[in-house]
Amino acid sequence: MELKRQLGLYTGILVIIADMIGTGIFMTTGNILGITQNAFIVMLLWIIGGVVALCGALSYSELATIWPDAGGEYVYLKKIFGNLPAFLTGWVSLLVGFTAPVATSSMLLVQYLNTFFVNINATSVTAYTGNVFWQKTIACGIIVMFAFTHIIGVRKGSNIQNILTVIKIAIVIAFIGAGFYVLNSSGISRLYAHYGQLEIKTIPFVGLSLLMVMFAYTGWNGATYIAGEITNPEKNLPKIMFWGVTITTILYILLNVVFLMSTDASSIMGKDEIGAIAAKALFGPEASNFFSITIALILLSSVSAQMMLGPRVYFAMAKNKMIFHSLAKVNERFGTLVHAILLQMVLAIIYVYSGSAMTLVIYMGFALNVFPVLAVIGLIVARKKFPDLKRTYTTPLYPLVPLTYIILSIIMMIAALCCWTITSAFAIGVLLLGIPVYYVWQRKVVNQ
Repeated sequence: MELKRQLGLYTGILVIIADMIGTGIFMTTGNILGITQNAFIVMLLWIIGGVVALCGALSYSELATIWPDAGGEYVYLKKIFGNLPAFLTGWVSLLVGFTAPVATSSMLLVQYLNTFFVNINATSVTAYTGNVFWQKTIACGIIVMFAFTHIIGVRKGSNIQNILTVIKIAIVIAFIGAGFYVLNSSGISRLYAHYGQLEIKTIPFVGLSLLMVMFAYTGWNGATYIAGEITNPEKNLPKIMFWGVTITTILYILLNVVFLMSTDASSIMGKDEIGAIAAKALFGPEASNFFSITIALILLSSVSAQMMLGPRVYFAMAKNKMIFHSLAKVNERFGTLVHAILLQMVLAIIYVYSGSAMTLVIYMGFALNVFPVLAVIGLIVARKKFPDLKRTYTTPLYPLVPLTYIILSIIMMIAALCCWTITSAFAIGVLLLGIPVYYVWQRKVVNQ
């Protein structure tokens, strides 16, 4: 039984926005300002990040309309380069790409809820939300809730996802609107102020800062994972990719204007909680409490989106005997990937209780950039390798758009190797570990 095409244009756009807007935008700018010491560079990096994400989305759109199947870059790498690269992208996705973010988002969600309850002196609640064991247990409950939400039906799950994403967008727009209403025009100078001299030795850290920005843009390719369920994919997928990334980029740039203008640099430089700091500076102490509960709502949407997207990759792998075949089964009653969703749920719960999910995300940041780059390189290869394929959509300004994505992404990865050598080397090691796993799987399972 195959997945049904029942997700429309607006659901696809909302899935991308839901997958992209998470904690990254509310935790990154202060740290980047601390690294670069220059607000203008910070704003420029967020704009460049949007360009990189859009170039990736436009490139993926051509691949997605040629092969409109669930699974994202796993499908493209298999078609263009063969089984091993496809297996490795699925290997990384299974180990950390989707499961670890589900775990981290759910744990952060509970922490923000605890902050809210502490501020309103709800001691009967904080007795649980403030306890590490209960924090993890509640986080697991959230994961289980969304797993079964997406098990009971694609349409039901996507409807809930849409509602959460609309709430998320409304919160972000309300924050931007209220921020611009309160902001004083005298703070405009903070958008281009510099607080130190950029030296040659610190230039790699600018590349690293762009990589940090791209963490917030992660998810620009989200619609390709559900391409097999999008109605009229040849027409809708390019629109979904373009508008999902464009809307998110605009929101990110406006948010950063509000963040940087809200208060002096010393208050936000090197700080994770820039969103809460900006809210407090703009609207007063009560606002930071309200901000905690809104971040929790934003994270609900992120957990749901990740639980929706990840199983589609495992489904595509299982169809090709790259992983346990049961993960390719579509439940006849619900029309959903019950086994694949349950697998992701179990792995995410393990990460929650082991406490290692955030570490995995940090260490695997390098590896998660490898396969999108390889997929966009695959677009160029596919033009030469499969010239006769029907292309209902072609990447605009080809080859400038894919080359822009490839070059800037490689610069970011080189910067990561220079500045985060140990973590990047660990990521490469885990990626390479997938090679012997692939050959053992092929010998013991596929070739029997």
